[in-house]
Amino acid sequence: MSKQTMSLQNRLALLLLGAVMLFGIIAGYESYRNALHEADELFDAQLAQFAQSLLSVATDLDDDRAAPLPPPAHKYQQDFVFEIWDTEEKPARVLLRSNSEFTMPIHQLPEEKFSSGEWNGRHWRFYRQHDEERDIDVLVGQSDTVREELAREVALHNVTPFLFGLPVLALFAILAIRFGLSPLRRLTESLRRLSPEQLTTVTPGDTPREITPVVEALNSLLVRTAGVLENERRFTADAAHELRTPLAALQAQLQAAQLSSSDIERSECLAKSLQGTERMSHLVGQLLTLSRLDELTAPALLEPVDLVELARSCSAELAPDALAKNIALELRAETPIKISASEELLRIMLRNLLDNAIRYTPRGGHVTIALEGKTLAITDSGLGVDTDKLPLLGKRFSRLDPSGPEGVGLGLSIVLRIAALHHANAEFRQATGHSGLAVSVHFPETR
Repeated sequence: MSKQTMSLQNRLALLLLGAVMLFGIIAGYESYRNALHEADELFDAQLAQFAQSLLSVATDLDDDRAAPLPPPAHKYQQDFVFEIWDTEEKPARVLLRSNSEFTMPIHQLPEEKFSSGEWNGRHWRFYRQHDEERDIDVLVGQSDTVREELAREVALHNVTPFLFGLPVLALFAILAIRFGLSPLRRLTESLRRLSPEQLTTVTPGDTPREITPVVEALNSLLVRTAGVLENERRFTADAAHELRTPLAALQAQLQAAQLSSSDIERSECLAKSLQGTERMSHLVGQLLTLSRLDELTAPALLEPVDLVELARSCSAELAPDALAKNIALELRAETPIKISASEELLRIMLRNLLDNAIRYTPRGGHVTIALEGKTLAITDSGLGVDTDKLPLLGKRFSRLDPSGPEGVGLGLSIVLRIAALHHANAEFRQATGHSGLAVSVHFPETR
């Protein structure tokens, strides 16, 4: 099972058991070291005690006589040897040894007290003590095999219950983890029951404190997603309605042109059909622009943009529409005014503001573009908007005067969206000094 597909329960169980196993290995090793140390201490004390006991009984012993020892009473006893020397005579003579196999010349005897050395191909621990009054040396030795075997057995006895208890511990660990993850499974079931048509928040219930922030963040995401889906459904329904009307009108005009017997009537029907197609083309373009803006959370590219040059360029592009209605376009600006923004999006915003101002300004009117500091203001001399209806501006497909100029009610929505993407503040108000609408966009001082 790979790491990517391994369940959280199995992963926690393996990590827990791995930690326990590592602790057991370390504990077993430390137990072996401690047991070996304690065995050394114990056997060293026995060696010293036995040597002192031999000294106390070592009197008129015959020369080089092996003591007739009985059979070992314990398995650790067989690796134990001793030898007693009389050093008063020259050369020194052996008074007593444990067996005839253990022979060590006097000049090879280890130093007094404790020492370690090799004898007969094995490693031994020796203890030698000298009695100065009687000139007697006692050497007692024990094989290290005994000590190591005892340490291993002690360590094994300490670790064995742990090894046998490990499966039981694993079972209890899996059950405990499964019980601990039960709120997570209930949360999963709650999420599975959700559907795109009905996104409701998840009730935390007995969710652990560590999972509560996740649930809260998920609920926040569900609320935002539900809002976005609702807006999309409303947007789609409104768009379908807006497209259905010009399509029906276009179809009626084409049918009328087809049935008309007069060239003049046929030309009028075709002209109205052309107007309908232009309105639908404008609507589709605005829908595509707004859809693309809704997908953005921030401008894709920020670059230095001169608002004055951008306003001058957009005014030139829409000048033919203004001239067609004898509307004067005036630009009041400092030079230059640079901000960090997306030039493409600002161009779309400016075009929509100017197009909206030109559409709703009567013939012979006036449209002013003013730039001061980080504020862009566009004022027209149209009929304006009642104060109580100003909050409705910018609502999608919201046209306050359906009998007014042709439009789709999306231009100011696009303006608000682009302003929000640039952390700017758009404001609608009555024009000062004359009738009309004033739209101001305040860009932040630093980006």
